[in-house]
Amino acid sequence: MGANTGLRPYVRFASISVLVVSLVATAVALVGIKLVGDREYAAANRDVRTFVVRPLQSIVDVALADGTLTEQERAGLDTAVTPFLQGDVRGVYVWADDGSAIYSSGPEAAAPTSVLPDGASTSSHEMLGGERTIVARTGGSGFTLAVAQSADRVSAAARSAQLSVLVAVVLLALLLVALLQGAFWFGIRSLVHQHGRLAYLYDTGQQLRSSLDLEDVMSRLAGDATQLAHGRYGFVALYDAESSDLAVKTTYDAVTGVVGMHHKPLDEWFARRCVATNTTVVNQNGGNSYKPFFGAEAELDVKSGMLMIPLSMRDRMVGVVGVIGLATGNGAGAAFGDEQVRLVEQLALQAVTAIEQAQLFAKVRSNAIEIEASYDSTLKALMGALDAKDEVTEGHCERVAKLTVQLARTMDVPPLMIVHIERGALLHDVGKIGVPDAILKKPDSLNETEWEAMRKHPLLAGLMVSKVGFLEPALPILLYHHERFDGGGYPFGLAGGNIPVEARIFMVIDAYDAMTSDRPYRPAMRHSEAMREIRTNSGGQFDPGVVMAFEALMASRPELREQAGTRVITSHDDEHAA
Repeated sequence: MGANTGLRPYVRFASISVLVVSLVATAVALVGIKLVGDREYAAANRDVRTFVVRPLQSIVDVALADGTLTEQERAGLDTAVTPFLQGDVRGVYVWADDGSAIYSSGPEAAAPTSVLPDGASTSSHEMLGGERTIVARTGGSGFTLAVAQSADRVSAAARSAQLSVLVAVVLLALLLVALLQGAFWFGIRSLVHQHGRLAYLYDTGQQLRSSLDLEDVMSRLAGDATQLAHGRYGFVALYDAESSDLAVKTTYDAVTGVVGMHHKPLDEWFARRCVATNTTVVNQNGGNSYKPFFGAEAELDVKSGMLMIPLSMRDRMVGVVGVIGLATGNGAGAAFGDEQVRLVEQLALQAVTAIEQAQLFAKVRSNAIEIEASYDSTLKALMGALDAKDEVTEGHCERVAKLTVQLARTMDVPPLMIVHIERGALLHDVGKIGVPDAILKKPDSLNETEWEAMRKHPLLAGLMVSKVGFLEPALPILLYHHERFDGGGYPFGLAGGNIPVEARIFMVIDAYDAMTSDRPYRPAMRHSEAMREIRTNSGGQFDPGVVMAFEALMASRPELREQAGTRVITSHDDEHAA
C-alpha cells in the first residue's frame, strides 16, 4: 500500500506529460508535414518555371510574333518543345486570350477559365490522361502557356520529407517525455528530501518542546544533533552568565547509544569561542581534546573534527551543542558539510526554547515544593492548635481524612479535588478553637445557649480558613459537614444536592468513626452495628448514594475496619453519631 502510494505521483505526472507532449507533437507534426509538402511542391514548380516555362515562353513569343501560328511555325515549335518532353514533363499547351487552343502537345488539358496577365502564373493539380499532374500556367503577350508535369516524383519527395519530419517529431517527443520524467523525478526527490528534513526537524522540535525535564531535553538534543551531522559523538554544555562557567551536561555516543549525564567544566578554546562570538565554529581537527568526556575507550584523535553550534536566545547565551566526527577512511580530517551544519543550526534554534522552558519549569517546580512545604507547615500549625485546644480530637482527624479519601476515590471524585477533601477532613473541627473550653469539655449535656455556641464552630472554621488562600477549596467540608440530607442540619439547613458532595461523603465517614470509638457512657460499636445505624439514617441524615458506596467500600476492603477509632471521646466530639 505504501509503495503504491509513493509511486502514484510519478504515474500521474507521467500520464499527464505523455498526453500533453503527444498533443503538442501531433500539432507540430501536422504543421510540419504540411509545410514540408508545400515546400516540395513549391520547389518543383520553381524548377519547372525556371528550366521549362521560361525557355518555352521565349520560343512561343517568337512563334506568335505575328499573332498566328503557321504550320511551319508549329513544326518548329514541335521541334523546340520535344526536348522538354523528357523526364516528368507530360505536356505543353498554349491558349489564346479568348480560350481557344493554339498549341497542344500531350494529353488533353482544360483551357484556363480566365486570362492571365503577362508575367502572371498559377499552378494546380489535375488529372491528365489518367495521371495526376501539376499544371503550371504563365501569362504571355496574348496567350497563356501551360506545362504539365507528373506529380509522382514530387509526391514521393514530399512523402519522404514528411516521414523525416514525423520521425524527428516522434524522437523529440520521446526525448522530451524522458527529460520531463527525469526532471520530475529529480525535483520530487529533492522535494521529498527537503520535506523529510523539515519533517524530521519539526518532529524533533515537537519532542524537545513537549518535554519539561531538562535532562531529557539535553539527551534528545545531543542525540539528534549527532545523527543530523552524521557524527560519532555529541554533547551539550550549558553556560552560566553570572559565573561565566561553561560545563558539559550531556554526552552521546552514536554507536553504542549511551547517554551520559555530567557536570564537568569545559575550557576548550573552540567552545569558548563559540560562546564568546555567538557563531558556529567548524574545525577539521582537535576533537581529541574531548576524550575525557567520553572515556578512555573513545575513538578520538587529532584528526577528529568538531562542530560547535551556539544555543542563544535574544542575545542571551544558554550554551553550546557540539558534534565530533571521526577522521575519514583516507586519513583526512573529519569534515562537516554545509547542509549538515545548517540542519544542526536549525535544530539548535528549536532546542534553546525547550531548554529555557525546562529550566523555568525546574525553577517553578522547586518553588512549588517550597510552597507545598509551607502549606504543610500551615496545616501542622492549625492541627497543633486544635490538638492543644482539645486533646481528645487527636487521631480522629487523621482517621476520617484517610477514610474520606478512600471513599471519594471509589465514587470517581475528580483527582484534583482529592487533596482539598483530605485537607478539609483534617481541619473539619478547627472551628472548635473558637469554642470556650467550658462548653467543649463539659461532661454533662449542653443547654440551648451552649448548643448555639457549639453550632457556630463550622462558621468559625470557615472564617479562619478563608484567610488562607490554598485552603479555600477545602471550605465545603468545614462549612457543611453538619448539614443533613433531609435539611435538618446546621448552620444553613441545606438539603439534598445543595450540600456539596465532599461534605455529604465526609458526614458518613465522620459518623462511622464516632460510632466505632469508645464513649464515656458506652463502648465503641461493632462495625456491623455502626453500618446498621448508617443504613437506618440513609435518606435522612445521610445521602443514600454515599451510603451505598460506603457499604460497597467496607465490604471490599475489610482492612479499613481495623482503622476505625477505639478511643474515648467526649459526648460533644461529634454530633453526627446516631
